Amino acid sequence: MAERARAAVEALRVLLEDDIAACQRNGDLAADAEPGKLAALVLAVLRGIEALGKAGADEETLADIARTALAVLPRPTD
Repeated sequence: MAERARAAVEALRVLLEDDIAACQRNGDLAADAEPGKLAALVLAVLRGIEALGKAGADEETLADIARTALAVLPRPTD
């Protein structure tokens, strides 16, 4: 069971890394950011939001966390 969970988490991280790299190519994220590290951060935030939701956190709190996480992603500086 633990191996299946690890594989699922890794698959999600890889998908996020691919999406982040696509955002970089599109100019939405800073070109010098590290997609692997950002993917791990986004995954941690997503799983944290999931856990807090299961623990009873209200929707507004969870949405605030998501907005804050998106706000700290490195943007291009043209």
